[in-house]
Amino acid sequence: MPCYNPRLRMRLQLFILAIALGLAPSTGATARAGRAGVSLPVTGFALGNGLQVLLHEDHAAPTAIVYLWYRVGSKDETEGKTGFAHLFEHMMFEGSRHVPEGRFDLLLEGAGGWSQGTTSNDRTNYFNEVPSSHLELALWLEADRMAGLWDAMSQKVLDGQRDVVKNERRQHVDDAPYGRADERIQQALWPRGHGNHNLTIGTMADLDRASLADVEGFWRRYYVPSNCTLVIAGDIDPATTRALVERYFGWMPAQPRPPHRTLDRPVQPRAGALALTDRDRVQATRVSLTWRSPTPFTRASRDLEIAAQVLAGSKSSRLYHRLVIRDRLVEWVRASQDPAMLGGQFTIEAMMLPGADPKRVTRAIQQEVAALAAAPPSADEMARALRTFEAELVTGLESLVARADRIAEYQAYTGDPSFFARDLELTRATTAAGASGAARRWLRKDAVVQMIVTPEASK
Repeated sequence: MPCYNPRLRMRLQLFILAIALGLAPSTGATARAGRAGVSLPVTGFALGNGLQVLLHEDHAAPTAIVYLWYRVGSKDETEGKTGFAHLFEHMMFEGSRHVPEGRFDLLLEGAGGWSQGTTSNDRTNYFNEVPSSHLELALWLEADRMAGLWDAMSQKVLDGQRDVVKNERRQHVDDAPYGRADERIQQALWPRGHGNHNLTIGTMADLDRASLADVEGFWRRYYVPSNCTLVIAGDIDPATTRALVERYFGWMPAQPRPPHRTLDRPVQPRAGALALTDRDRVQATRVSLTWRSPTPFTRASRDLEIAAQVLAGSKSSRLYHRLVIRDRLVEWVRASQDPAMLGGQFTIEAMMLPGADPKRVTRAIQQEVAALAAAPPSADEMARALRTFEAELVTGLESLVARADRIAEYQAYTGDPSFFARDLELTRATTAAGASGAARRWLRKDAVVQMIVTPEASK
């Protein structure tokens, strides 16, 4: 089933705690990923039609993941035609040349498997888990909808899925707490015409305007082998798997890789601060401060990821101690660095306790950010932040699906599907001065989008 989810992240708190305490995990990928010799082994090949194939063997369980990363997301859409990537995520489950509507999931479930898909700014992905004895079925299903989706399409199918997506928008944005505010923040952060200004789920008006011809053009442009990375992970034999891939995907004709929006110049902080307010059907006031941030797997992005840990990554972080414990102004506070291909987003948000002054909370957040920008964190703060972040990297390998996602992500953003060891090195090379410098460079008071959402007055 499709799912509107910008990023899947597997967080296993017991393993995080174990690593933070210096304990040695003894099972799964974490056991194999000790501080020495960490790796995520990947082999790969390309078909003549441009399909990129990456293989990761793990015989711990008799399961296999078939994961497809299509290099198209909301950043590649044009004004007036937003939401197409996400709409397509839904339509890919509605039948294809040899698979009638509704049969895709039934076939996988009948074999003991399942399927899912998600859409983000940068990509649309589809992933299936099956017993390894049914790997061929999953490959056949994905090949059939890559090559033959349009044989099953009709105005009725489009209208039905358009209504599903519109209902999803109502559920996750229009009627969701703080949903409208989050969209306003995104579109204030990035100007019209920038790929990150586009809303992944689209707008009601754009969804209504989508014609069958528009959608067909989108599929024929982006759903081609040269625009896809196929990751197969788990209990697989590389030679047998390659033969299956060549059988089911190799016959498809070669087509040029479609153009994409790319980063033409380095990401820059927003020119000028902006203060926004909103009223919503919510129970508590929420304060958020958001800045533009760098692209994934770069020195600057990792410095900000560690800065986020120092500011609000745990109960020992600066903002938690000040706002939750000392001043008792908020129920919770968190910080995140979410990098993306055209530029990321660094966010600090806090949920107010009844009677708390959001302006006071905003000033406190700005003061703590300014303090981090002015002076490096202590050795203890850095040690805690680095342990927590590294633990999350390692525990992310526990899930086979997460490993497939990580491999595809590394390939998309770095060109190296085996980037995991270098990713750990990037983390371990982070310094207190680097975290402070990143806060000074990116988390500027004159570049922030501030949003205060307050509850609507009771009727």
